[in-house]
Amino acid sequence: MPTITQKGQVTIPKRIRQWLGIKQGDEVVFEIEEKRIVLRKKHRKANFRKYIGFLQNLTGYQVDNIIRQLREGKN
Repeated sequence: MPTITQKGQVTIPKRIRQWLGIKQGDEVVFEIEEKRIVLRKKHRKANFRKYIGFLQNLTGYQVDNIIRQLREGKN
């Protein structure tokens, strides 16, 4: 039976982590439902900010030409 540490931490049993698909580094959410606490895996939303400016070097190119070059393997 897991116990709470002095810092308020608890170890989630392995079989529960596996069932929820929780891995190291994943975030979880605790929700209150009536008189119960529910643990859920937090689903990450795609972070598109890291792609801002990624295709800047293609400014002025036509989309169709870019797609054709990608399909032909020309960079």
